[in-house]
This record gives sequence, C-alpha cells and structure tokens, in this order.
Amino acid sequence: MTGLAACSSTEIGNSRDVNQDRIYMDYQIDYDEAANNVILNFKYRFAGPAGTTLVLNEPSRAELDAVKLVVDSTEFSGAFYQAEKPFSRHSGKHIISFIDMTGKKLEDSFEIAPFNTDALPANTHRDKDLVITYKADALGFNDLVEINSEHTDSSFTYRSGHTGNRIVIPAKELLRQRGETLALSCSVYREVPLQQTTAEGGSLKMRYKLKPMKIKLLP
Repeated sequence: MTGLAACSSTEIGNSRDVNQDRIYMDYQIDYDEAANNVILNFKYRFAGPAGTTLVLNEPSRAELDAVKLVVDSTEFSGAFYQAEKPFSRHSGKHIISFIDMTGKKLEDSFEIAPFNTDALPANTHRDKDLVITYKADALGFNDLVEINSEHTDSSFTYRSGHTGNRIVIPAKELLRQRGETLALSCSVYREVPLQQTTAEGGSLKMRYKLKPMKIKLLP
C-alpha cells in the first residue's frame, strides 16, 4: 500500500478532458488506533494506477455516504478527495460513489472493521521466540499482517499472510535489543475488490495500525 505512491504521478488534470472509461479509481483508507481516526483518501487517475490525478469537473463528483467530497491537492500527492473521521463514529459499512461526466454512477461498499491481537505477556525472556496471535476477519490472498519494532537501533519486520493467524518473532531478534523494553507496532493491510468500476478498473486498499504494544525483556 505504501509502495504505489512512490511511483505514481502527482500531476493534475481535469476529468472533462479524458475518456471517462479510462479513469482509474484509486481508493485508500488508513486507520490509526493511537490517533483514533480514519483517513479516507480517494483519487481518480487517467489511464491506470500510476496515471495523472484528476479534478472531477461538474457534473462529475465523488461522494462518501451520499455526501459530496471537496477536492484538495498538494505538490506531493496531486489531486485527491479526502475525509477524516473519528473511528468510534465511523466504523461499520460505508459507500463511496463516483459519478462521471455523463452522469453514470458507480458505487462501492466497504467496511471499517475491528482488528486486534491477543494480549501480550507482561514480559518475555530474550532467548525464547515471541509468538503474537491476532484476530481479523478472513484475510484475502493479497492481505497481510505486519509487526514492526519501534524506537530501537535493532529494528525488524515480520509478516503473515492470509493462511495464518500468528507471527513469530525469533529469539535472535530479542537478543539483539539493547533496551529492557521492546515496543511493537502491528498493522493489517487489506485489498478489497471493487464491485463497480470503469473499464480502466480500480483498487481499494486499507491499513489498520494498532497502538504500540510494549513488553519487558528478561535476561
């Protein structure tokens, strides 16, 4: 989910100037538990996932739950439509709608669902593997769960795909840590198929990041 932005165009064009079937729908949803907010970012691109970002000219528009979104732009992101909501009031099912210049309406539903790990023990010995289990709705083929160390000079990342429900941090990683406490961040990345798209297609990618977890490292 993070790699695409690095190679995507940040140029800005107008939707009235392109074939409406060549508009690619680029949707990203980011939930940060620590901030208790959800950022919903919708981009429309010409000719594929790396194409020029588009401003939707009237009567074309983007809507979230039937509320029209306002275009914004930055030098580094191009044109986008964004909403930021408190997670506590925005979990559940939602609908993003794209209406093109001809009035054709494409609707896609998605759900912002909880994701959790089982509680970590208060401490663990450095010479033993640390097993972290998680609870998530069924993961798709391209979905994954990722564990990262935070604020350490001996960083590591481990991932698990759609066939598992746990991640093992090997003892060798714990033995490398200089501090007495280890902080871990856990995120789930999902790719949700769109139900209605233009001929060019589209994608909906979601990331949920949990609050950092801390565990004391024993000799």
